[in-house]
Amino acid sequence: MADFPAAIDAQLGGRLVRCGILVRFDFPTGAVRLWNGARALRTNDGYLWSGLRVVGDISGLGQSVNGAAAPLDLTVSGVDADFAAKVKGDRANWYDAVVIVFWQFFDESWQPLDLPMPFRFAQLKTMTASRSWDDSNMRHVYTVSVRAEGPFINNRRPRHGFYTDADQKARSPGDRFFDRVAGIEGRVINWP
Repeated sequence: MADFPAAIDAQLGGRLVRCGILVRFDFPTGAVRLWNGARALRTNDGYLWSGLRVVGDISGLGQSVNGAAAPLDLTVSGVDADFAAKVKGDRANWYDAVVIVFWQFFDESWQPLDLPMPFRFAQLKTMTASRSWDDSNMRHVYTVSVRAEGPFINNRRPRHGFYTDADQKARSPGDRFFDRVAGIEGRVINWP
């Protein structure tokens, strides 16, 4: 049989494969790892992910349409006070911090298969935190809302975006790369 990852091998074998969402925040003070499970999770790469029971709402994970770079919006409920304090603290502690969203596949007894697979990368741009009282558990519940933008959010065609000498000189005045472009228009160049 071919050498498939464990998740694909289990699926091809007719066994149940489950999927969880893992989110890693790379703050300057250290990484925070969260997942949408009920308990702490140790993945096959040795990292410990804190369980939130519910991650809340994640939008912006779909495939982009027409080259649009949709922002990643996360609402995380049930975080600890330290994580919420990062939001309330200095903006330098979180602005432009990297957020990576992973898929983690599990077998039928929720044991990890393979390593977490990253599928969305973004940088934090806005964060807000709120606190509410949970009467049933007699504790405060912290909710953090995050907006992160992918690396392509502001990409567009640059000004002077044509392959002409005038446009290249507008970008880099001393550049002579396109000096002879006008002379080869309509000519066939044989390449060995």
